[in-house]
Amino acid sequence: MAKLRQASLFDEDYELKALREKERKLAEAHKEYQKLPALLAKQKLENDSTIPPMAEIRERQKFNRFEQSLSRGQIENVKRTQRHSIGMTILLLVATILMVIWALNMMTA
Repeated sequence: MAKLRQASLFDEDYELKALREKERKLAEAHKEYQKLPALLAKQKLENDSTIPPMAEIRERQKFNRFEQSLSRGQIENVKRTQRHSIGMTILLLVATILMVIWALNMMTA
């Protein structure tokens, strides 16, 4: 009976230690989570106060000036011209490839 009672006490001590360890870990996690809003606010402030690289600033300024100087119709005209130029470039490449193939056929024949 004494051994059974002694074993039971060891089991209870072990369970008590395990519970206290879990409680300690939960308390640590709780402290970390309490710090989280302040940490997030600090990170947001740092991100808001950080200046982007100079190249990015220049690029944004250039884009803003471009957008302000052109109307919507002018932008559509530029896009249409670019599409036309791409189409012509593709046709030129196809014609060049066909001429090379024709020239090779003439040389081998």
